[in-house]
Amino acid sequence: MINSLLEYQNVDTTLRDIEVALSKSEERKKAKSAQNFLNGANETLAKLDQRAEELIAKYNGAIKLYGQLLEETKEYDGIGDMNDDQLSYVKKKAQSLTEEVNNLLSAIDVLSKEIESVLKEFAQLRADIKKAKAQYAEFRPKYEELKASKEGEMTSIKAKLKKLESKIDPEILEKYKQKRKDKIFPVLNEAQEMSKHAYCRCGTELPGTSYISLKGGNIVECENCHRLLYLK
Repeated sequence: MINSLLEYQNVDTTLRDIEVALSKSEERKKAKSAQNFLNGANETLAKLDQRAEELIAKYNGAIKLYGQLLEETKEYDGIGDMNDDQLSYVKKKAQSLTEEVNNLLSAIDVLSKEIESVLKEFAQLRADIKKAKAQYAEFRPKYEELKASKEGEMTSIKAKLKKLESKIDPEILEKYKQKRKDKIFPVLNEAQEMSKHAYCRCGTELPGTSYISLKGGNIVECENCHRLLYLK
C-alpha cells in the first residue's frame, strides 16, 4: 500500500504544481487584490459616511450656537445709561460671551477642517474603487482564461488519481486528502532510521510504538508536523 500511496502522491505532485502556479500567477494576484479591496470598500464608505454625518451635525450645532451668542452680545450694545455696578457686571458678561464666541469659532474651524479631510478621503476612496473595479475587470477574465488552459491537463491527472485510489486504504487516503487541504505537502515522507530510532523530516524523534509500527510496514503520523511517515 505504501508504494501505491507514493505513486498517488507522485501524480498528485504534478496536479499541485499546476494549482500552485495558478495561485501565484500575476493574473490571480491582481484579480484577488482588487476583489479584496472592493469587499472592504463598502464598509469603509459606510464608516466615512457616518463620520461625515456626525461632523456635519456638530458643525450645524456650533453654527446655531454661534448665532445665539451673537444675539446675546447685542444685548450689551447700549451701556451708556448704566451705573458703575451695572457697567462692571455687563463688561464681565460681555467678556465671557466674547471668549465663548472665540472658542466656538475655533471649534467651528476645527470641524470645518475635519469635514474637508473626510471629503478628501471620500474622493480618494471613490477613485480607488474605480481603479480596483477596472483592475478586477481586466485580470479576472485573464485568470479564468489561464485556468481554462490548464483544465484539460488537470482533468487528466485527476482521472489518474481516481484510478489509483482503489489501491489505497480508504482511511489512509482520507488522511492524505485532509492533510493536503491543510497545506501539508508532501504528505507522505520517508522516516529516517538511526540506532533503532526513527525521526521525522522535521527532526522530531518518534515514539517507540511508532517506530515498531513503521518497522511492521505501517504508516504513522508525526505528532509534531502531522506528516505521514513510512520506512523503506
